[in-house]
Amino acid sequence: MPATCEPVGVQPGTVEPVRPGELTLPAGPTAEQVHSSLELISELYNYTHWLFNSVRPFIQGRVCEVGCGIGTVTQFLLNHERVVGIEPFAESFLRARERFCYHLNVQIVNCMLEDCPNQAVPAGFFDSVVCLNVLEHIEDDVDSLSRMARLCRPGGRVIILVPAHTCIFGELDRAYGHFRRYNRGALRQAFAAAGLQVSYGTYLNVLGFFGWWWQSCWLGRRQITARASRFFNRLVPFMDAFERVVRLPFGQSLIMVGTPV
Repeated sequence: MPATCEPVGVQPGTVEPVRPGELTLPAGPTAEQVHSSLELISELYNYTHWLFNSVRPFIQGRVCEVGCGIGTVTQFLLNHERVVGIEPFAESFLRARERFCYHLNVQIVNCMLEDCPNQAVPAGFFDSVVCLNVLEHIEDDVDSLSRMARLCRPGGRVIILVPAHTCIFGELDRAYGHFRRYNRGALRQAFAAAGLQVSYGTYLNVLGFFGWWWQSCWLGRRQITARASRFFNRLVPFMDAFERVVRLPFGQSLIMVGTPV
């Protein structure tokens, strides 16, 4: 099998590729730093699979993944009829395109959400629009949610996972290019302003809440080490078991699902 291949389903010229550095972020990570971070996250299988399993029940039919990165979540969507991943960073886009080029149902598009809908990412086409740990990087979150709603067919779902609780916003958030963290009320308001009716919302990852506060607010660190990330990854099965039994009203992440009205 060759090391590289041409992507299936990509029509040259349908979307103008985004040049490196065009993604608007607050002062913080460069495109190269974002890609390196995605590479580390891709190693944390327990963690990424846990996040995906938390939203899996809401995902159906044809799927658009907003900010697919190098395909860390996309790999769990391969059983769906059609998967279109949007990725603005050129290096990550190329990695994801090569990774899934033999999957006939997957298309990776190099564009920004603000350029959607378009020919490659059409309005009213998708049953599910998935956006995991991306919305906090976008300054105009209401416009972004509105665009996701426009991508949905009638009865489709917008499925969001974001960092939770402004009280633990700190140096890590600034370094990673987060404009904000959310509580349930704030995200519900953004959904409503974007024309989305909320059908589900919950917090996730209680232990991560305390870990983020310690690293970001108390110690003022701007990076989580690979060693700490891998240690956390080993704890995930225990956290998953605990949170299946005990659901607390806070966590490091917030999941919300909405339907266009």
